[in-house]
Amino acid sequence: MFGYVRPYTPELLVREYAQYKAVYCQLCRVLGQEYGPLARFALSYDCAFYALLALSVSGAQVEEQRRRCVCNPLKACTYLPSPGEEYKKAAALCVLLTYHKLRDDLDDSGFFRSLGSRLLLLNASPKAKKAKARYPFLARQAEQAMLAQRQAEDSQAGVDQCAEPTARLLEAVFSELAGCDGRQRPALERFGYFLGRWIYLMDAADDLQDDLREGSFNPFIARFGLTGKTSLTEEERAQAEAACNASLNATASQLVLALNLLDLDGFGPVVENIAAKGLPQIQKEILFLHVKDKPRRELKGL
Repeated sequence: MFGYVRPYTPELLVREYAQYKAVYCQLCRVLGQEYGPLARFALSYDCAFYALLALSVSGAQVEEQRRRCVCNPLKACTYLPSPGEEYKKAAALCVLLTYHKLRDDLDDSGFFRSLGSRLLLLNASPKAKKAKARYPFLARQAEQAMLAQRQAEDSQAGVDQCAEPTARLLEAVFSELAGCDGRQRPALERFGYFLGRWIYLMDAADDLQDDLREGSFNPFIARFGLTGKTSLTEEERAQAEAACNASLNATASQLVLALNLLDLDGFGPVVENIAAKGLPQIQKEILFLHVKDKPRRELKGL
């Protein structure tokens, strides 16, 4: 996962935003408890969304707690612990995906550029081994997805084939959340598949100009006839962004249809906000507001 699965906070009720922050903070807390303080750096919006969805599907009972922030003792935080496995599975997914991302960075970078990843991998490897022992299903799905992703990119595959591993990963891990509830499983699988596809497409669109400049693989380069270029004119950039936006919209429409078939308890409104409003907002910011291109002081006004 890549950090794109975030809520659109202006459309959340105050209570719903407080719930989201409490789940995010609880996941941070569980990461530290299960895998050590440094594991908190693996925390992501995407895995927080997985925890939200898991809590909603299971109908887990949570109890609000007020404690000091584990990262900043001067700050008080609200936590929403659950007696189930939802947070622990989300924490394991954080660790496993971070581990594979570091492995992928090693393969894509030269020796000196990958020194940071090598050092981080020394710390991440035993944590990933621990997560694999606890949740072999999640570990197996992550390993299969990363292997398939590498094979697709090495063969210079098209957009659809390159998006398939991430789509299948989320299809599998979301399906597993259904447990014995066969009624929920098909919708969870479809929701996971199209969310995974959207995430991959969004990441590829976000990285297009960087990949052109660095000569890295990106399936949109061949799709848009940009092979051999190192930069884009304003017209080419606008055309590429419009085409990426069309692909993302088509995928997002399918995941929202699947979302409408789910029976979500507790955090359902927050999950719906992220899927139906948060994703389009991220898409807009990256493709049309060009937030990566703007100085930090300008972003504060968004």
